[in-house]
Amino acid sequence: MNPHHGIHIAAECAVDDDIMARCERLIPALGPGHWFSHRTAARIWGMPLQPAYSATEGLHVLSVGTRVALRHAGVIGWVTSADPVQREMFGLLPVVSPADVWCQLAQRGAVVGGALIAHEWLVAAADYLLTGKRQPDGTRGTPPCTVDDLEAAIFRRGRGRGTAALRRALSDARSPVDSPYETRTRLGLVAHGLPEPQVQVPVETTEGRRHADLGYPSRKLLIEYQGEEHRSSRKRWLSDLTRVQLFQDAGYEVFLIGADDVDPDCSALAARVRRALSRETAR
Repeated sequence: MNPHHGIHIAAECAVDDDIMARCERLIPALGPGHWFSHRTAARIWGMPLQPAYSATEGLHVLSVGTRVALRHAGVIGWVTSADPVQREMFGLLPVVSPADVWCQLAQRGAVVGGALIAHEWLVAAADYLLTGKRQPDGTRGTPPCTVDDLEAAIFRRGRGRGTAALRRALSDARSPVDSPYETRTRLGLVAHGLPEPQVQVPVETTEGRRHADLGYPSRKLLIEYQGEEHRSSRKRWLSDLTRVQLFQDAGYEVFLIGADDVDPDCSALAARVRRALSRETAR
């Protein structure tokens, strides 16, 4: 089989079409100045993006120190004659560093050809980078980036296109945030004129401290996002059910929400939250 022009692999090696496998198959075509970038690098680092990954999408490759883009079937080439971006290895893959990839996402065509990334998804990517991965014991690992890292990456871009969008997104970024829907819910409520909800609200319960996704702790109102994993994992569903009951026992009102409360917008949810906050204020 020929996954890329001039690259031949055995058919049994081409059955895995995840992003890592596809990038590894392109390695023989890369030179020392070629680095996975933009949407492809963001997927390698695990950043949330819309649309979701497709095995047929082009691979973004940045050519550093040249004005000639890499030309290959299935490759979207970018060039930079300067050397402003930080780069590192992710296993076998040469990749633009997380902070600089985040900045690249603000370029037109970086995620979807000809289009600019929506503000909420640029914020969601920043939230992801600023949030350490949750460990089995409930603690969090070191996040991929700090606010200083993202600010430094913006500075390295100078006055390039997208800088204003990046600064606006960074000002709206929060941590810790466990999913892009939490980001979009928070931004959506603010866009509808509500106070910004706090992220990862700590609640003292009869079984110790628990954290709600979003909420207004002074108003005793919590918001819990229920993703697809809540349907596919009985263990996760039961654990979250217990957590909600503990919140309620501690005196909180809990809103359980899903994707339909966020897509296409948060208008209906915002109205519910506004009514709940008004009830609390009237007490």
